[in-house]
Amino acid sequence: MNVLTIVELENREVEEMSGAKLVFIQEQIDSNIIETCVECFKYEGSDECIPTEDAMQTVFNKLKENGTIPAHIKDFSYEMPSCERLKKAVYDDADMPQKVVFSFVF
Repeated sequence: MNVLTIVELENREVEEMSGAKLVFIQEQIDSNIIETCVECFKYEGSDECIPTEDAMQTVFNKLKENGTIPAHIKDFSYEMPSCERLKKAVYDDADMPQKVVFSFVF
């Protein structure tokens, strides 16, 4: 029997653990709908994009260090925030998707 465990983190928690900021990209689906996705991560004061996989591995390692995820777990998956929304004139941080989900199997 496998037991699936899910850890849900807010964007700010992921940013704290990874040491980098989430960078969102928006794609126009149609004239009134926009999809917002995470493009990559960036360190403060840097223009270099960190691949999402690298940042998520860092977060996974931190979750193992603090005991949230057992040390023997090697494999994990994650789901980055994404959603479709009605088009607005101006977007701010509160409009961005806010949950990152890690999952792993015992």
